[in-house]
Amino acid sequence: MTKEEILEKSRDENAGRDIDDIDVQRSAARVAYFGSPVLCAGISILQFIFKKRVSVQCWIVFFGMLAIAFSVKYFKRKKLHELFVAIGYFLIFASLVVAFIFELTGRFGGES
Repeated sequence: MTKEEILEKSRDENAGRDIDDIDVQRSAARVAYFGSPVLCAGISILQFIFKKRVSVQCWIVFFGMLAIAFSVKYFKRKKLHELFVAIGYFLIFASLVVAFIFELTGRFGGES
């Protein structure tokens, strides 16, 4: 392939895509990805201060998001590490869902 062919192929692949916009979206996703546990921790701390208990709802969403993200990474990259991390996050997610259901039914940690 000549230099011109490579450049033409690159232009075709990136047609209609603003590279700066893609970079900003990637940066925003990274900040949200790492900022969400801080938000969940803040919510949990406030719940503990005011209610003397911690609800698992925001952690369910957080670990569900991580399980999905690592599952997608595994299916795209086929790296075994990504699969193991996805399974780990899914197990945490499933455990929190079970705890939440017990909390709703009053069998575990429910209000008297």
